[in-house]
Amino acid sequence: MNEHFDLGELRELLHLDPDRLEKSRERQCRFWRGEKLDRALILLVGGLSPEQERIPCCDFQEMCFSKEKMLLRESRQACAVVNGRSDAVPSIRANLGTGILLSCLGLEQETYPDKMPWFQQHLTKEQICRLEPDDFRIRGSFARGLEMMRFFVETIDGALPVYVMDTQGPFDLAHLLLGDDLFLELYDDPAFVHHLMDCCTMWGIKAHRWMKETVGEPMTSLHHSGTMYSDSFGIRICEDTTALLGGEQIEEFAIPYTRRLAAEFGGAWVHYCGYNEALTDLILAGPEVKALNFGHIPGHVHEIDFYANMTKFEDAGKINFNSWPVLPGESAETYLRRMHRYSSAGILAPVISSTEASLCKTFRSAEEIMDFWNRIE
Repeated sequence: MNEHFDLGELRELLHLDPDRLEKSRERQCRFWRGEKLDRALILLVGGLSPEQERIPCCDFQEMCFSKEKMLLRESRQACAVVNGRSDAVPSIRANLGTGILLSCLGLEQETYPDKMPWFQQHLTKEQICRLEPDDFRIRGSFARGLEMMRFFVETIDGALPVYVMDTQGPFDLAHLLLGDDLFLELYDDPAFVHHLMDCCTMWGIKAHRWMKETVGEPMTSLHHSGTMYSDSFGIRICEDTTALLGGEQIEEFAIPYTRRLAAEFGGAWVHYCGYNEALTDLILAGPEVKALNFGHIPGHVHEIDFYANMTKFEDAGKINFNSWPVLPGESAETYLRRMHRYSSAGILAPVISSTEASLCKTFRSAEEIMDFWNRIE
């Protein structure tokens, strides 16, 4: 890393256009509320300019312990979003891993230079049953994350919105805390699992409030994922572990707590990796959930039926917030028309990278993609 890089240069290197960003916020808010836009929404991510490439990029372990290095790494990604010149709203966070909330219980993740932090500690059932409400408090790496968030706001003087650390969801937190024993307890002691889910929901509510208060973000609006802004729902919820369950287990042990957490913040959008049909249907059935994103698994990216999902989301009156792959043999123009069709209908908020190989063969820049997108009828 270039230790001599001046953080004061970041604001200029972002090339922010306040008027365009305000328009992007307004358009996204209308889209998430289900209002018709004059042109289709697109969340396009560009590449970095040569001058932006000068922003140092540290390894994953370094960023966890340095607010300056975390800001630099996050700012590189924000520059790419700004360079898309689309409806995307850039934002940054203290990106400290999926288990960050559990540091409020005194439990810490392992850190690595080549990958994100990972939670290796677990509590036993007996230890969980002895937890008191005051045991969940601001401390450890969560406290360091709040310090980073305050530093970001002060250093770039509000140029980039700061969003919350990785919060997961109630069932994901339960799995991180108890480990794989959770799956056995679903059958052996359902009452205990419901107690644990109550705790994880309460902790999620507390942690979201602490973080939003730190950066002054309203409880019922959010910036998230470096591209999203909404004033009609306030949080994201992850269901990665939930995706491993069957429909009956999801309906009993996960969805009620997801809906309760979402309701505390005026609604939520949900993410999970992979694809689980029962989980998708149950999420879309909850009025508190406004949008859903599922991650495509490398090597299996074409196994999720795009058109069936668009019909499913349309029937549910919900929005799919996703980056969909180019189909085999599909041209870049046909791909963009496919995304445009469902974005125009208010069903899909497409996240698209201008540096994706299939698009680069046809379009030389994000500007060319935006020009083509805006000419589609």
